Amino acid sequence: MANKRDYYTVLGINRNATPDEIKRAFRKLAMQYHPDRNKAADAEQKFKEINEAYEVLSTPEKKQLYDQYGHEGTNPNFGGANPFGGGGFEDIFSQMFGGGGRSSNMHFSFDDNDGGGFEDIFSQMFGGGRKTTSTNQRTNPSQYPLNIESEITISFLESILGADKKIKYHVKKPCPHCHGTGANTPDAVKTCPRCNGSGYVRIRQRTPIGIMESQGICSECHGTGKVITDYCKVCGGNKYIETEEVISIDIPSGISNGERFKISGKGNVGKNGPGDLIIKIFINPSKVFSRKNNTVYANAIVDPILAITGGKIKIPTPYGIKEIELKANTANGEEITVSEMGIRNSNKKLLKNINGDLVITIVYASPKRYSKSDLDVLRSINNGTNQEVEKFVETIRKELEK
Repeated sequence: MANKRDYYTVLGINRNATPDEIKRAFRKLAMQYHPDRNKAADAEQKFKEINEAYEVLSTPEKKQLYDQYGHEGTNPNFGGANPFGGGGFEDIFSQMFGGGGRSSNMHFSFDDNDGGGFEDIFSQMFGGGRKTTSTNQRTNPSQYPLNIESEITISFLESILGADKKIKYHVKKPCPHCHGTGANTPDAVKTCPRCNGSGYVRIRQRTPIGIMESQGICSECHGTGKVITDYCKVCGGNKYIETEEVISIDIPSGISNGERFKISGKGNVGKNGPGDLIIKIFINPSKVFSRKNNTVYANAIVDPILAITGGKIKIPTPYGIKEIELKANTANGEEITVSEMGIRNSNKKLLKNINGDLVITIVYASPKRYSKSDLDVLRSINNGTNQEVEKFVETIRKELEK
């Protein structure tokens, strides 16, 4: 594998390229070097090289092995060599089991289906367990996830009241020309000559404990049992196309910042149907309101004289300006709770709606300019003493007399 070019160099991308960047680079080069379009002598070889690079870099497991071990990590036989050097491992077994010297007659045959194999020998010897892997049930044979994640930013009031918004996103669907096979015609899909369509090959290896047989994924068809001799001219063998979608979404009232909600059936399309569109909500802060759980907070600026005498004031609510009666002698910074004017729960699963409250903080405005006659009236009213002021002055006097 020493003469193979670096896969990242083949696709013209760096090692930090995202999956979408890898796909875009592949599609561009696949169209450029497709033998049906490019008649250069080396076009077919380059096209195969591009497909090989994409096959590895677009598959997370293969990409991880390649990033760690290079081309050797993509070899189906990778990891079968003796890690202990010549003779060392056989000598360990010889000493453990009483054998003498090297044995050339030992033969072990392992089959992935019988639950045994080399891993089980080590499991019995050292107490280890078989390594298992899990698969994501929301993936599909074209190797792209069915669910799509997107995001949208809305205003604070839209988050409280709900909103109808349009969202633009990209969705993948099986190529309509090749129906997701990647082949230009049905005849271009052939049974793999190496594995005869099974997708697996038998591997015989000479090891320190004898000749071992195992089953591995066919490197020619990558386990599919099929090879393509003529790639689809629409998708370049990628098996899918990507289109831009614009849909209207109904954002539920009372949604929180960072919350996600699902729109079923609007994700990428696979052979068994579409996935879902998962939308994450970001909320722009308000200059008037804030929120904690289902309670909304806001300030109401009032004239100090009105706060003292009492009267009607206008307050902000998420549902419009509301007029309320302010009791006399309301202090600056005092909070007033207006019931059920906060977040209104629209969860139909609840037996009854649980609506939040609105908490208004009274903030004194700067005194307005009064006429001389108005000031005379105010002075006549304010001819008494204020107990809080007198207490404050007395505290100062005691501090200064120490």
